[in-house]
Amino acid sequence: MGRKKKIADIQQDTLTQHTLRIHDLFAPDSLSIEYDHLRLGHRYTRIYALHAIPRRVRVGWLDEVFDAGDVDLSVQIVPVPDRDVIRTLISKENTAQSQLILDQKSGNISRLPELETQVGDYRALREAIQLGQDRLYYLTFLIAVHGSAPEELRKRCDVVETVLARRGVLPRMLIMNRQVEGFRGILPLARNSLHDYERNLTSGATACCLPMAVSSGGHSTGVMLGVNLFTKTPVFLDRFAGEHVISNPHMFICGETGSGKSVSKREIMLLEAYRGTKIADIDPEGEDTYFIKSIGGQVISLRPGRFSGMNPLEVEPELDENERLTVNVLSKVEDARALVGSVFNYYQQNGMGVVEAALLEEAVREDYRERGITDDPESLFEHGLKKPMPTLSSVREQIMKKPNGSRLADAMTPLLAGGTVGMFDGQTSAHLADVPAIGFDLSALSGDFPRLISICAALNWLWQTFAQKGGKKVPKSITVDETWMFMRQPEAALYLETLARRGRKHGCGLTIATQKFQEFSDTKEGLAVIDSCATRLILKQEDHAVQAVIDYFKLASGCAGMLTHAKPGQGVLCASGQTTALQVQPAPFEWDFVETKLRARS
Repeated sequence: MGRKKKIADIQQDTLTQHTLRIHDLFAPDSLSIEYDHLRLGHRYTRIYALHAIPRRVRVGWLDEVFDAGDVDLSVQIVPVPDRDVIRTLISKENTAQSQLILDQKSGNISRLPELETQVGDYRALREAIQLGQDRLYYLTFLIAVHGSAPEELRKRCDVVETVLARRGVLPRMLIMNRQVEGFRGILPLARNSLHDYERNLTSGATACCLPMAVSSGGHSTGVMLGVNLFTKTPVFLDRFAGEHVISNPHMFICGETGSGKSVSKREIMLLEAYRGTKIADIDPEGEDTYFIKSIGGQVISLRPGRFSGMNPLEVEPELDENERLTVNVLSKVEDARALVGSVFNYYQQNGMGVVEAALLEEAVREDYRERGITDDPESLFEHGLKKPMPTLSSVREQIMKKPNGSRLADAMTPLLAGGTVGMFDGQTSAHLADVPAIGFDLSALSGDFPRLISICAALNWLWQTFAQKGGKKVPKSITVDETWMFMRQPEAALYLETLARRGRKHGCGLTIATQKFQEFSDTKEGLAVIDSCATRLILKQEDHAVQAVIDYFKLASGCAGMLTHAKPGQGVLCASGQTTALQVQPAPFEWDFVETKLRARS
């Protein structure tokens, strides 16, 4: 009988020992042990064990480590037998009580407060456990940081270490074979061999150590943009959390007509304004005028033939790389080249030549020089008053004095006062009020060219009077809607890219909203604008654009069906290396602010 059973067991093993097991489906091709990390196939992993944790913890205190992206957190919890805990607590309480009595008799008062606190803590915990009101647990915290390349792994590890340091946590990077032991503890196998990193916590503190956030969606702080389509958990967005969480505060939003793009854009502006972010909005269609006025903002309406009150050649002191105040006159050369170059490109399709560019630069610099304006901030003032700035008309006069300057001067004619786009030729007279939001209504301007010039001039003026104010301590956001209208102009795309690069240093985010993704992806300037945005919100797309969006943003193929048939407000949010299926969901009382309304237009 025993022989038959043994033969049956051998036959069963022969049938099962080479079959495919569950873990074979996701196991890496190989495991290589390096000094401070593991190589799992073509990916890299580093394991940390938490050596010291804060004295006081709160719910979700570990959630922020997920902002680094591709991070696993394991918390091993083992209950300690009550009899062992009570025996230990009684011993420690007696030791502390004895030392307290000795110090009182000897007159040594330096440690009395500390000893009294210890005695009270031990007694309170012992009584709570004896009465069944609390328990003690051993906890082991392990964090695995993953990356597809060593440099990506290093950057994510820097983020995790920064977050832990800010929480008062001391992580220990495991090395050599200890990395493998830690990796086993990370896997959902309930195996932990790193007992030297166990820390004892009470029931309440243990409950606070359970991760509450969803690692696949958004940030742990910020504005609640909506909910995860699948888990229904809140999705938060914090564009101004800092470079340890998100590389820059810029955002790209794209979606076809009816996709919820405008509502999503206003929802972000509304929630960020509530948190203290200063808002500026450039609105080609006049759809945001009601919204801006409803939240107590200021609206500047641009009209043909009327001076806007904004001088694009206005210059203000700004901080340089060494945190010194300086006047960047050369940046005004770039701004003038963008405006005048747009005229050449629009009418002649060949842009401004080398000769014209050199003449324009020389004229702009001479105009500032003749007014005594240098890189010294004091040069902007005379007798305590700010000097008159160069204008487009004064620059044209400088050009007229030069040989071969007539062609360039003629090209500037539409930009001068009385010209078709002469709304920006004059000394600045408009001033920003101290309000949460400012809007620029361009709806009275017909044609792409006037809107192109107006957007460039408005962005230029906002950079000097809005974006730099307060530095990174004051979060600011500039939103440009329907950007596809002028992306055909290389100067405009280059200007947006420059603004994004310069704005990040001053805590100013740029939000680009557009209906047509391919208007961006078909030009290198447009792609540069997208690449400068760390946050992307992709809503429903036109059928012919879906595959281009999937390919460019490297989304899963399953997103194609979603982006084709998405309901308003549904889309994909890409932020901090994480991709989330999102439903933008304004609160009921917010709909009156964020829905599209064309009334109250001025």
